[in-house]
Amino acid sequence: MAEVDRVELLRDHAAIELLSKRLSTLIDRQAGAEDLALALDHLVQTVASHLALEDAIIYDLALEDQMDASPTEVDRAHQEFETLKSNWGDYLTAWTPQRIAADRDTFVRETRAMLPRLRDRVRLETHLLSLMGTVRHYA
Repeated sequence: MAEVDRVELLRDHAAIELLSKRLSTLIDRQAGAEDLALALDHLVQTVASHLALEDAIIYDLALEDQMDASPTEVDRAHQEFETLKSNWGDYLTAWTPQRIAADRDTFVRETRAMLPRLRDRVRLETHLLSLMGTVRHYA
């Protein structure tokens, strides 16, 4: 992985963190469904472009090659990531702007459950990328 890819992934992580906090803040401030849907859309676009770039780079390189993780640890981390991706997809399918407007309370509850999982995953990936940066010099 080129250094520019690693930097781009880290930049995405910062944006995901910021946008997820923005959505949480809007929820806390009792924002309307339109504002919530717009904030969710910004987060969705950022996560989608990030996943297109990332697509298992961290797990293949960082966990197997750089961190001397056992195959069991690699498999567990990869499975957790796949589960979160699946749950994220289900969440997005469920929460259209119209549905947010129709059932704001459930959207808030499900978003409060999903965002910490997303942020925790991003923090883990950031940590792994940081470790990679200290272990390997990229061209």
